[in-house]
Amino acid sequence: MPTQSSPSTAAMSACPFHARHDADTAAALAAAATPPLLDPALRMRPPGEPLPAPLREHGGALAGVFGRWLRQRDDAAHGPEKAALTRALIALSEDDIRRAARRQASIGLMGGWEHWHWVVPSCTVASLLGMAIDDPESQRRLHRGLRAMAAGLAPQATAREVHAGGEAVDALLRELDDAERRAPDAPLQWTLLHHAAPARWSDRATFTANRLSLIWQSHEAGAALLGHALLAWRSTGRPPAREELLRIARDGGAVRLTRRFDARKQPPAPVVVPLAGTDFPFGDGAHRCPGQGPALSIAHAALDWLAEQAHLRLPTPGEPLSLANMDIPQFQSSAHEEPLA
Repeated sequence: MPTQSSPSTAAMSACPFHARHDADTAAALAAAATPPLLDPALRMRPPGEPLPAPLREHGGALAGVFGRWLRQRDDAAHGPEKAALTRALIALSEDDIRRAARRQASIGLMGGWEHWHWVVPSCTVASLLGMAIDDPESQRRLHRGLRAMAAGLAPQATAREVHAGGEAVDALLRELDDAERRAPDAPLQWTLLHHAAPARWSDRATFTANRLSLIWQSHEAGAALLGHALLAWRSTGRPPAREELLRIARDGGAVRLTRRFDARKQPPAPVVVPLAGTDFPFGDGAHRCPGQGPALSIAHAALDWLAEQAHLRLPTPGEPLSLANMDIPQFQSSAHEEPLA
């Protein structure tokens, strides 16, 4: 089982339960007027503005998938399409999820601690969809594509960043189409094709966009949860159990807040809705995350695999990557780590 290294002052500052994180959560709660996520007047996008400004201005493949993602829509087709996707995720076998997560955890550690928590969640989802993620370089390749998408989705994204994000989207859509042809019986590909087939969507482009979104949604949020789980392990001396992972998310160790637009006001007013410190860290209502179960299972299985590795030390935390809605812990490999057998 990995041993616990002594936390330094700098390491403690990266802890999700440090006062800075508590202050961030408290400020969000105070600023938000806490409108319920069940309020139908709180929309994901302002009416008549399906795309944020950089995507609206520069277009391309990234804009194409963003406008089709269930996460960004409140149209009439959202309900039945979300229901189909939810059925597909419920049908996914726990054994298949854990097997894939343990394999990606094993591959990921070859790339170092700074790589591990970033790639395990998204690469597990990609492998469940039939993508070939067989070595650290294939994990890095997926990670680079997702980071390009993240840059293109930033509020101040440049034309170059939107274009690069679009190229990454095109490449991933091709890989997923290839996986559908080559491995239709891959666990998540199979459940999608049987419970949320293209015919259940507005068109095939909407199906493929939301298939890609399963990988995208697991990327930053999954890295945040798994990274904060490693910090909690350092603090307690034991890996978090599955129910403790949900507590970590509630305490701000995953997505801390979400944003909506109040359509009752003109122009529609942006609203901050806290998730940390609530009973619904994965959201609620029409936009509740349908991947909560798989996300917790992936993190728990990856941590279980780590706990089985003898002579392995937990990583040293660095300064977290602070995003508008979450902090993602960063780690560095320690000179005192013993090599894997």
